[in-house]
Amino acid sequence: MAFVMKQVGGTVLLTHFTEETCRSYQYDLAGRELKSGTIRVRVATLGSFGKWMVRRDKLVRNPVDRLTRPRRKARVPAVPTWDTVKKLLRLCDPRERAILALMAYGGLRRGEVAALDVGDVAPDFGLRRVMGKGGHEVPVALPAPARAILRDYMTTERAGLPATAPLFVVTYENRVGQRIERRITGQRIWKVAKAVGARAGLPALHPHALRHACGAELLRRTKNLRVVQEQLRHVDVQTTTGYTRLTQQDVRQALETLDDEGSEKGFTSLPQGNEISGRKTPQNHRGGPNGKRTHRTELFPSKAWPLPA
Repeated sequence: MAFVMKQVGGTVLLTHFTEETCRSYQYDLAGRELKSGTIRVRVATLGSFGKWMVRRDKLVRNPVDRLTRPRRKARVPAVPTWDTVKKLLRLCDPRERAILALMAYGGLRRGEVAALDVGDVAPDFGLRRVMGKGGHEVPVALPAPARAILRDYMTTERAGLPATAPLFVVTYENRVGQRIERRITGQRIWKVAKAVGARAGLPALHPHALRHACGAELLRRTKNLRVVQEQLRHVDVQTTTGYTRLTQQDVRQALETLDDEGSEKGFTSLPQGNEISGRKTPQNHRGGPNGKRTHRTELFPSKAWPLPA
C-alpha cells in the first residue's frame, strides 16, 4: 500500500492494482536487496489479494499471475555418512536401534514407523505393510542387518503380543500412579533421534536425515535411480534425482584415479574432517591461498556428519 501511495501520490484505488504496478513493486523489493524468500512471500500475498478480487468480479484476471517470481533456493539436506549411521546404531538401546534402523535401512518416514503394528513385521522379508503417504499400503523389504535388529527388538520387548498391537510404544504413569502404554508418535520418534544424536555429538541429527542417508547410500551402491525411487516410495522420480549429486567421498575416489602427473598440475585433495556442504573453505581457483577468489563451495552431501573422534 505504501509503495503504491508513493507511486500515485494520493489515494490508492482498485484500478491501480495492475500488472505494471505489481511488477514495479517486485523490482522495488529486489532493489532493496531483500532475500528471494521474502520477495516470494510478499508477491504471494499480492496474488492472494488478486484471487480474492477475481472471485468477487472486481477484476477479470489476476495481474500477479503474469509475474515471474524468484526461484526458491534449492536446499541441500544434511546427510550422515553410512559409517556414521552404523556408529549411531551401536550407541542405541534395542528400541532406539530398531527405530533408527527402519529409517536408515528401510527409508521409512517417522510417521510410517509410528504406525507400524507387531503383525506388520515379516522376519524373513522386512515389513509386509507400511502405511505410506496418502494412505497407501506397501510392503518394504529390509536388508539382513535391519531384520536382525528388528528380530532382537521383537524378542526382547514385543514377544507374544497380538498382531494388532503397536510395534513401538511409550509408557508413563498417570496422576494416580497407574501405568499407561500407548502407541509412539512421530514427535516422540523425533525426540529419540535427537537424543541419540546428542549422545553421539551430532545435535543436528533428525529422523529424515536417516531416510536421506538410505537413499544416498543405496544410489551410491546400486547406481540405479529406479531402485532408490521404489525403496523410498517417491511418486515422482524428480524427487529422487536429488540423490544423484556427487558426494565428497565419490569426489575423493575420482581424484585418486588421477595419475601423479595430473596431481602435480594443480589437483589437490579435498578437505578432510567434519565437512558440511556449503561451508566455504579457504582456497582460490588456482589452488593457492592468495588469489582473488578466497573460497570454494563444497559439494553434496558431505553435509555428511562423521562422528567426532
